[in-house]
Amino acid sequence: MRSVFRIELRRTIAPWVPIAILAVSLGLLVFSRGPWNYDSAAWNATWLTAVRWPRYLLVLMWPIIVGAAAIQGMRDARAGVGELFGSTPRPAGQRAATLGLALGFAAVVGYLVLVAAGVGQVIAKGGLFTTAWVMQLVLGVLSVIAGVALGLGLGRLLPYPITPPVLAVLALAGGFYAQVSGMNGVGPNAMVLLGVGQVQPHGPFDLPSPAVELGQLSWLLGLTAAGILLLLASSTRAKVFALLPVAAGLAVALPLFPAWSTDNDVQDKMAAALVCDGPVCVTRLHEDWLSTVAGPGKESLRRLEKLPHPPTRVEESTEPFRTNRAGPRDPSRVLINQDDYALQDKSGSSLTLALLSGAGTSPCHAASYGGEQNDREDAARWVMAQWLVGSYTPPSSRRQPPLQPQTDPAWAALKAAPEAEQTARMAAARQAELTCTGDPLKILTEGAR
Repeated sequence: MRSVFRIELRRTIAPWVPIAILAVSLGLLVFSRGPWNYDSAAWNATWLTAVRWPRYLLVLMWPIIVGAAAIQGMRDARAGVGELFGSTPRPAGQRAATLGLALGFAAVVGYLVLVAAGVGQVIAKGGLFTTAWVMQLVLGVLSVIAGVALGLGLGRLLPYPITPPVLAVLALAGGFYAQVSGMNGVGPNAMVLLGVGQVQPHGPFDLPSPAVELGQLSWLLGLTAAGILLLLASSTRAKVFALLPVAAGLAVALPLFPAWSTDNDVQDKMAAALVCDGPVCVTRLHEDWLSTVAGPGKESLRRLEKLPHPPTRVEESTEPFRTNRAGPRDPSRVLINQDDYALQDKSGSSLTLALLSGAGTSPCHAASYGGEQNDREDAARWVMAQWLVGSYTPPSSRRQPPLQPQTDPAWAALKAAPEAEQTARMAAARQAELTCTGDPLKILTEGAR
């Protein structure tokens, strides 16, 4: 049996499958400026993301796996040896099992090498260990096995030259449709979750809910069983019977899948647990950031005491930085995010100034948005921080468009008002930022009316 297995490995397409998987996936992960390269949700940031991004890339790996397996599945028919092998004493199932094991082993090894490349970097950086990645790894490996089984079965069922490329194209198109639908919020949620390639992870604190994972597990087991039955089928009735596992997988998965995509994920409570130094708290995932944030955080809270009803805590948010959640916000907390470009690589007084932006509030517009309204908000947030510090420094001229033509007159108008009026304008501008209503720059310049 071992010698036959080695022969299958050597004489089939199996050795090329992991090479193709790694060439495509590592090329994207290492050299591409894709979303997996950024922030706390990077491919090599945590154990969970090191497993989830390879699942995301299955949208590209699965067509390779299914197409390669289909080529091998139609080998006997294309070679014209079906009747010859049927007359030998060796069972057809045993021959198919050896071929499937060889191809499946090669594909799984390629996938696991990709995962190990990310996990190794996480371990080297001392990333937080949680067990949330285990089920994601199981689903990823099972997706690979399902692709091998389905490709072999369909290749044996339809031994035509056009079968492998058609299957690969269909797998690619279906995978992309599911991912794009999931990212844009269009299409039924169940259709998105049936896609083999996972929808793009939003952040390091979100993980698929148990219902989603169990539904995907049943669906992938159904696909795997269907592929195996097609590979072993010797009659029309047996081939039709292969549809039953698919139906059973759908029957289990569809009731488990949430109706809305907002219910697909739950929070990783271990990673999101807070670690505090007095009133300044960060998540356990970013515990090493606490020593940097603690001093500036306490100083920002002290300066915010100049305003009525000031915040009492600085706390790391578990929302993805690029998520724009317009008000109302909790006035008692200054929310921070390690992925916020305004906080990155800052410490000491520069971090204090960044925390005081908008008088300790989060911006109402998303980080990547532009336009006059957002520029006015940025200018107001800068002036508010300068007032709390007690002196004015113009914003950097490198910003495009520059904010100084708006911040200079706003600062002059604010400082020209009596001290009580200045405090009232600051409080009103802060309230505008907390509720995402009104024009904070106009409030600072003209007062609240």
